[in-house]
Amino acid sequence: MQGRAAKGGLAITADVPPGLPPVRVDERALKQILLNLLSNAVKFTPAGGQVTLQARLDPDGGMALAVRDTGIGIAAADLPKALASFAQVDSSLTRKYEGVGLGLPISRALAELHGGRLELASAPGAGTTATVHLPADRVIARSDAA
Repeated sequence: MQGRAAKGGLAITADVPPGLPPVRVDERALKQILLNLLSNAVKFTPAGGQVTLQARLDPDGGMALAVRDTGIGIAAADLPKALASFAQVDSSLTRKYEGVGLGLPISRALAELHGGRLELASAPGAGTTATVHLPADRVIARSDAA
């Protein structure tokens, strides 16, 4: 995604604290989730914007992976539509931004198959944060990793 972001005049950064424990996931599925979320963030963030990938432990012991952008954002009332298959919030976006509207629904389904969930927080003009929460039983304790 770095190349696509650079071409669009965006910066991508990672905020991943050292020492986070590994997680039990289907590696291909997790890569697909992150690729979908990063792709959307890059697509809907204008030049000069910022996309950040964050990872952290949740208070319940689960893992949260978030993609935050400074893009166009989504109104709260439109968030359910953004998660619907083959939908875009505004039909004019279909012409301006390529895509069929499957990235978020697929990401949500893959998160749910891992016992997790996908949350969206957004506001028009203020960007979007898409967070995948994986449950605590997916986080490998230090003693289990050996």
